[in-house]
Amino acid sequence: MSTEDPTKNLPGADTTPTLEGIIHRIDRLGALVLERFDQIDARLEGIDSRLDRIEARTLELRADVRDLRGEWKEFRSHMKEPA
Repeated sequence: MSTEDPTKNLPGADTTPTLEGIIHRIDRLGALVLERFDQIDARLEGIDSRLDRIEARTLELRADVRDLRGEWKEFRSHMKEPA
């Protein structure tokens, strides 16, 4: 039994350039995928930053509304009192 590759002696059977080309394409695809993930990650960080600012502004607005309600109640109580 021979362990020699039977396709080794066929004309045009050198697959090294083809395999190297496939590996090169896979490497390029991997690099493109990683680059795209980096872009997506940067966008998500931007969204996180915007959400943090919106949350902070919302908390400020809630505090302003709470203060306004208190002032409104005080105003109404003064209106109910006889002069």
